[in-house]
Amino acid sequence: MPYSLFKFIHVGSMFLATALAIGPSVLLYLVARSGSVENIRKTFVHTTVVFRAGAAFYGLGLLFGFVTALNGSIDIAAPWLIAAYLLIILLIAFNFTFERWTHRVEEEVRSEVATVATAIRSRTPVYALAGMVTVTLLIVFVMVVKPTL
Repeated sequence: MPYSLFKFIHVGSMFLATALAIGPSVLLYLVARSGSVENIRKTFVHTTVVFRAGAAFYGLGLLFGFVTALNGSIDIAAPWLIAAYLLIILLIAFNFTFERWTHRVEEEVRSEVATVATAIRSRTPVYALAGMVTVTLLIVFVMVVKPTL
C-alpha cells in the first residue's frame, strides 16, 4: 500500500477515536449533571461499548501510525514522535480516568434509592475532559508542526 493510504488510515482512525472519546464523554457528563437517575441509567448503559470502539480506533491509529512512519522512512525515534507517544500515554490516562468515573456513576444509580449527588459534585469528569481536549490539541500540534525539541 502507498504511504498516502497508510497516512489516511492513521489520521482517519485517530479522528474517529477522538470523536468516540470526547463527544460521548461530554454528553455523559451533561446527562449526569442533569441529575435524572432514569436518563443516567438509559444513557450510561452504552458507555463500555462506545469507549471500547474508541479504544479500538486509537489502537488502529497507533498501528497505522507506525506503519506509516516505517513506510515513509520516518525515524520512529524522532523527538516529535517521542513527544507524541508520551502525549498518547497521557491521553489514555485521562480517558481511563473519565471511564472510571462513568462506572462510579453507574454503580450509584443501580441502587434502589439512587441518587447522583456524588457524581454531580465530582470534579473528576471536568478535569478528565479538559485533559482530553488539551492533550488532543497538543498531539495535533506535534503531528502537524513536528517541532524540534
